[in-house]
Amino acid sequence: MKILKKADFFGVPIVQNIDHDQAKYKSIFGGIITITIFIVSLAYVFWIGYLWQTNQMSPKVSRQNYISDYSLLDLSEEVVRVSYWKYEEGIIDPFEQKILLPLVVYADNNFLTDAQIIQNYTPTSSGDFYVPNMKFGFSNFDDYIYTSNEMYIEIVLCSEKYLKPGEKCASQELKEQFFAQIGNVVIIEFYSTTIDPRDGKKQRGFQEYYLQIEQHYCYSMQSFFKTTLFELQNYILFGSSQYKEYIVDLQIQTQTNSLEYCQKIYQNEALAIVYLGMKGTQEKIILEYPRVGDLLANIGSIVSILFMMKYIIMLFNEYFLNQKVLNELMSFYYPEFKKIEITKNWRGKIVEVRLNKLKIDINNYERFYEKVSNQMRQKFSYLNLLYEISRLYFVMRSSKFRNEFQKSHQIGIKINLLQQKESEIVFSPKSEKSYENNYALNEDDADILSHSRKKIDKSYDLISEEIYNDIDYYYINKIS
Repeated sequence: MKILKKADFFGVPIVQNIDHDQAKYKSIFGGIITITIFIVSLAYVFWIGYLWQTNQMSPKVSRQNYISDYSLLDLSEEVVRVSYWKYEEGIIDPFEQKILLPLVVYADNNFLTDAQIIQNYTPTSSGDFYVPNMKFGFSNFDDYIYTSNEMYIEIVLCSEKYLKPGEKCASQELKEQFFAQIGNVVIIEFYSTTIDPRDGKKQRGFQEYYLQIEQHYCYSMQSFFKTTLFELQNYILFGSSQYKEYIVDLQIQTQTNSLEYCQKIYQNEALAIVYLGMKGTQEKIILEYPRVGDLLANIGSIVSILFMMKYIIMLFNEYFLNQKVLNELMSFYYPEFKKIEITKNWRGKIVEVRLNKLKIDINNYERFYEKVSNQMRQKFSYLNLLYEISRLYFVMRSSKFRNEFQKSHQIGIKINLLQQKESEIVFSPKSEKSYENNYALNEDDADILSHSRKKIDKSYDLISEEIYNDIDYYYINKIS
């Protein structure tokens, strides 16, 4: 059992009260600061929780180069749109009038497939938007990813071999009217997708590029898509990451060629060529969203800083505690000390001192206070307290016999309860008769010397000469 008791780390010491109200000295100023810090800390906790729930806390972002196989890349969304810029009413739309045709060609290891008209389009008031199907292929060579399947968007003069049965190209006259227009431009829109770092949701954006259409030139655009792999670490404590891969940007290279150059390569009357390829090396972005540990660390650091003020308050409380004990102790020895009234100015300097409504010299009071307070502070020492008790013991031992000290162990207060028998008392049978005849203690005797007893019965006002000689008169009558 003794070993178990020694192993207990949760032992509780006995804490002696400073007075009968509190074991620790506490002040109003310290209470105000404590409540203020508690309210501010609690408000900050709710504020951080609100930011976390509304995804307003910025995540940790790290970047690195990454070789991807594009297995997560979703090309079903719109990536490229082609349209003619119909900037005002009455402008001839070459796609609608079958003057120009938007074609798509896929390349498989540098072998071109047959050109086809882009069938997926959306008619609008400003022109038709043609959306080709995105098809890419990738090959791995020496740990590098290459785009093996590419695609081309061609803007060519109308040819009936690309049309459906029954459809015809525009007349030569209409073609001449179209090329006579000012500002014939084909718009290429590239759509990108990225991640909103606040909540991990998908965001869409686009860029516009313009291809001039002229009858005797061929404009080419080399477009290389840039992709990013997003790793979202968005879990409270434990969990797995989410991976998303999107086209986030592209690089453009433009070039102007002769009409004959494009005709030789693409075997048709192409006026504009858009090459679409994919960059092999991509960027990996890791978004690490705040977790419970991060929130607690954030809150704990701020709250700890706020509670650093407690050391300042503790210094104040320590000072006030020393003054409180010092003044109480001085009043024990000088009962009239409590009757001294002190007036201070706004700087805390003493301007007036009164004792029993009579003014006294300030310098005399300060000299008295400094001298007595230095004497009283010596009594704060625990060793000094033990020393004074030892001196009292020797004084009493020099005037009392040993058997008289032994009688003190037999002194106690009898519990007067109805259900208790007369024989059930806390004293030995030998000492009971001596106790009742000589001491006759009652319940009030346990509190007669307690400092918490602020008022003394009037019966003590008349003190016998014997008590007056043994006990300090002022201590008995002025302790309150």
